[in-house]
Amino acid sequence: MIEFLSNPDWIKPQMDFLVYLQGIRINCSEIFDKIFLSITVLGEFWLPTLICAIVYWCVDFRSGIYLFSLEGINKLFAYLFKMLAGVYRPWILDSRIKPSPLAIPYATGYSFPSGHSAMSSAVLGGCAYLLKHKVWSVILVCLVLLVGFSRLWLGVHSPQDVVIGLLLGFSLVFILPPLIKWAEKDRNRYILLLAIIDILAVIALIYIYFYNSYRMDYAGGKLLVDPQALKNDTLITYGYSLGLINGCYLCARFSPFNPKETPRKQRIVRGIIGGIGVIILMKFAFKQVLLNSIHVPCAVSLAFLIGLGITLIYPLIFTKIKSLKI
Repeated sequence: MIEFLSNPDWIKPQMDFLVYLQGIRINCSEIFDKIFLSITVLGEFWLPTLICAIVYWCVDFRSGIYLFSLEGINKLFAYLFKMLAGVYRPWILDSRIKPSPLAIPYATGYSFPSGHSAMSSAVLGGCAYLLKHKVWSVILVCLVLLVGFSRLWLGVHSPQDVVIGLLLGFSLVFILPPLIKWAEKDRNRYILLLAIIDILAVIALIYIYFYNSYRMDYAGGKLLVDPQALKNDTLITYGYSLGLINGCYLCARFSPFNPKETPRKQRIVRGIIGGIGVIILMKFAFKQVLLNSIHVPCAVSLAFLIGLGITLIYPLIFTKIKSLKI
């Protein structure tokens, strides 16, 4: 565990800031909590995936690979850091913190780093990088910063959680382009890059699974955070992320496609059908079923297939239909 992240001397100024912000929130209408809770959605599972998928299927294949790489690798790092750091939520670290009741159901597990901040900075930051348009880039970066601020406003993360989450996502935005450019020079390099990512992810998973020094603190006879439940969530999330990454890299190696060669109307239909599928999979199958499954190996396998379905199986279906001119 990274103990200094929860050290009172380190954490107290951050808690003081949250208490100050909390004082403002309490004196404001609950409508602000609802607004910031809506902004937080930009860092949820389903919306970043939907953005990546629409770009990948309907706009530009190469850009889609970049965005899916950002989403998948970001999740791998974020969940690894959460498990290694084992930092509790602000209201556990400081009894003065009273998070928004609206946000508590969506703020479970360890706190560091902020997954919403990491995901929004990776995917929306990646979109800003691709657009290279000053106005839109500024708008997207402002949205990312609003996601980070929303986590502070709602009282579910400390400043260190948000800052490191943002740094993680933005760092990947600039680290990944040269790697993908290198892979594009020879499609066989995608397999090498994929092998490296898979091996490192498996090593991380083995470490997380067999590490036995996670914090086991109780309050009123109840575990504050159940490490075993978080291990299971991490395994499932890793399965999904590796499905995304393996799918788009295998597609790039063996079955690349160019959305721009498809008529706009067909791309719109492709996006609508696939988008509905993503929303159903992310908001129901993944969140409601897999993360609550007691059969973890099966859940991990299904999560992997969901990721693979989005980036490999669905593209194979619509490219096959196109080749048959149906």
